[in-house]
Amino acid sequence: MELQKTTSGEYTLYIPSMDETYHSRNGAISESKHVFLKEGMDRTSGNIRILEVGFGTGLNALLTAQHAEASNRKVHFHTLEPFQVPFNLVEKIGYEELETEAGLFNAIHRAEWESQVKLNENFTILKTTQKLEYVKLESNSYDVIYFDAFAPKKQPELWSLDIFQKLYDATKPGGVLTTYSAAGQLKRDLISRRCKRLTDLRCYLA
Repeated sequence: MELQKTTSGEYTLYIPSMDETYHSRNGAISESKHVFLKEGMDRTSGNIRILEVGFGTGLNALLTAQHAEASNRKVHFHTLEPFQVPFNLVEKIGYEELETEAGLFNAIHRAEWESQVKLNENFTILKTTQKLEYVKLESNSYDVIYFDAFAPKKQPELWSLDIFQKLYDATKPGGVLTTYSAAGQLKRDLISRRCKRLTDLRCYLA
């Protein structure tokens, strides 16, 4: 992995072997705020449980923790990441400029894996290294799902109907699944006969 500058002047991580970046080449922070906060967290109210598929650099977790504090909402944040990014690489990206609470980004990354850690009164995080394909998710337990996997062509195993049915089953009635992908095949899959129940899930595709 290596650092790559986006068109907005921010940095993201680039994986040459996959020809894939962790965030949009047009701006990591703006993408996360739009796709996951505006189209995810902000479409709910009160205290919520969020499942994130793809912890990556920890940007979504940081922005969500800040948003929870600003809106005085309690958030339980469960994130899956089987391929951890070395922190000595992440800290070079420069997300500390986003911090309103000193050390929050470091605290998120240093929180023990496989353990529920309360970072402040509004934000509790559970980081697990389990793969989505194998993790057991409790039914009707999440208000919001951040689906931040790599693109369908790069990680096709995570974009199957079975995976989305699993996510649907784990989402509370009226819950929100949000992802950056607007792939036509994904939209067709979500309204296909085999996955008919998923048409009841509000999927906001940025």
